[in-house]
Amino acid sequence: MSIVGRVLFPGCAIYCASKFALEAYAEVLHYELTGLGIDSVMVEPGPFPTHLLANSPGPADRHRAAAYGQLSGVRELFTDSFAKFFASEHAPDPQDIANAILRLIDTPSGKRPLRTICGPDYGASTINRQTAPIQARVLEQLGMEILAKRALDGTSVG
Repeated sequence: MSIVGRVLFPGCAIYCASKFALEAYAEVLHYELTGLGIDSVMVEPGPFPTHLLANSPGPADRHRAAAYGQLSGVRELFTDSFAKFFASEHAPDPQDIANAILRLIDTPSGKRPLRTICGPDYGASTINRQTAPIQARVLEQLGMEILAKRALDGTSVG
């Protein structure tokens, strides 16, 4: 998964949409698998220095892209900003993601948090905390009180 399943980065529409879809699927499974000894959980990394941006193509038609005016430079702003961040002393370590996954594996079934954020979260942890009670109320209103507690299982920061 990714924090872009919770917050949006312009220039990444398809990527964000795919992560939102995975978030929904994994969360529904989190409820549907209750009591079966199977946990559906999500690791939501923020940006990490990987080859994702370098391997993401820019616009093929520069003339058409220029027609977007001020927005035509969004991709470059995005990639330049993260390139500077990844080159800084504050760049997150990809090992943090592996460590968070290992902690989830070592956590007993039924005790794992629904979401684990790694690295810079750009507010995703706040979104997670604020939406959990809303989801719990929806489940309660549907007569699924047993699942409402699962909605409140929380977010851990790895």
